[in-house]
Amino acid sequence: MSTRIRQLEQLSCKVFSNVYNPTCARTGNKVLRQRLLGPTLTAYNPKEIVHFRDIKALYPQLGLVDSEEKERLEEIARRKRRGKGAPKKGQGKRAANKKK
Repeated sequence: MSTRIRQLEQLSCKVFSNVYNPTCARTGNKVLRQRLLGPTLTAYNPKEIVHFRDIKALYPQLGLVDSEEKERLEEIARRKRRGKGAPKKGQGKRAANKKK
């Protein structure tokens, strides 16, 4: 009787194009049917953003000036003249506490 059931199961697998696996061995079909992760992982990070400094480095002969960077440097210079600038390296609050 059991051979008849196996034959029926084997025939059923042929008809419905399934894999006949009477021993229930692990085949890995579940993993192989899953979607590939490669495109998802590569699309996770954004595309590389082009900055002004990159364009400036590519074309130094144009003499491009970044007005925002120039304004920032001027602001830092103004703050330093007023005594509000960042301390030199190794002379901040932590270094002052260690000296006491």
